[in-house]
Amino acid sequence: MHTNKQYTLSELVQATKQEMEERGYSEATIKTYEKIWRMLSAYAQKNNHDQYSTAFAHDFLESKFGDLADFPRTCTQSEYFRGLNKLDEYYMYGFVSSKRPRKKAYVFPDGFDEQIRGYIDKRKSEGLSEKRIQVFMLYLERFSHFCVDIGLKQIAQISGDHINQYLAYIIKYTVSTVTNSICCIRAFLAYLYERGSIGQDISRLLPKVKHSSEDTIPSAYSREEVDSILKCIDRSSPTGIRNYAMLLLASRLGLRASDICGLTFQCIDWEENRISLVTEKTDKQGVLPLLNEVGEAIIEYLKVRPFSGSSEVFLRVQPPYVRLTSTALYWITSEYIRRSKIHVPQGKKHGPHALRHSLSSIMLESSVPLPIISDILIHSSTDTTKVYLKIDVRQLRECALEVPSAHSGKE
Repeated sequence: MHTNKQYTLSELVQATKQEMEERGYSEATIKTYEKIWRMLSAYAQKNNHDQYSTAFAHDFLESKFGDLADFPRTCTQSEYFRGLNKLDEYYMYGFVSSKRPRKKAYVFPDGFDEQIRGYIDKRKSEGLSEKRIQVFMLYLERFSHFCVDIGLKQIAQISGDHINQYLAYIIKYTVSTVTNSICCIRAFLAYLYERGSIGQDISRLLPKVKHSSEDTIPSAYSREEVDSILKCIDRSSPTGIRNYAMLLLASRLGLRASDICGLTFQCIDWEENRISLVTEKTDKQGVLPLLNEVGEAIIEYLKVRPFSGSSEVFLRVQPPYVRLTSTALYWITSEYIRRSKIHVPQGKKHGPHALRHSLSSIMLESSVPLPIISDILIHSSTDTTKVYLKIDVRQLRECALEVPSAHSGKE
């Protein structure tokens, strides 16, 4: 969902600060992050660089702390990590995540709370995943508080003029965020009209903006490029051994970062040579073959894995020995892609999801049917998989990674 929007560093800092203030971050926290952002700005000025990018933030951290393979390792590094992560969140998605835990208690104003919670219960009964429910609650919380801010006291007062004001308010966000917000609010308003909570069907006044993952061509790497990334991992240390196993899971089995970091020992069936898991993104059950190459890499890591009672397989190398975050895996993958010296054009993704895209593209070029690719990647539907059809066929013909059998639990 990268916007590819170009921000100057000062613009991004100002927008991120404003977003954090709106989300209720404390003044002390914002001031702490501002110190880090000022150091980033000084680094940018020193290097005659005024445009923000994730890669540039990575370079700044590397200049400050050196090797980032197991970053962050200290409290200071964690502070830098959080501060730059806020910038990166706004740069990538157009908003900053809540300071509360992921499954936060969303607060809706009086006059809106009952109807919103009724709508959420309806969507839950329709089988919407927990992650999508959280996204809907975020959009509805933002919308309901905006309504109160402009003087509305109850849902029945909402009119077309208020909707236009809200559209003007959210235009500052990314295309994806605006589109998803509109879709969420439109469905909510239609629900209110059907229930008689509002007098007219103003959902029809919302513009229909078509934007989906199909609007973006996936970032895929060739077989040679994937091999170059894997080969540059130094497996002489516990950190390298762990990172190699994680990147194999992304490039050979197409697992998402969240599922790699959340992989538990219970997911691995050594006797049947398979991995069974419920994906964090789609809540969908998936079963994948445990390829010899992947299994051997995991076993090699388990020999050097820190002693811990954690059920997750992959842990930090330095204490506290807790599971890695998806963002940490992103930085790790980005670093190895940089070390591999492969060409990464501007706008091309350089995280673990790009390795997932690479596998799917290779399977597509190998004439693997979309439903099978969907099963291997544990997509919620084959419609999600169709996005890979847009990748240039000539590019795909340069790839020839072996594809695991979709009909066997073994390699």
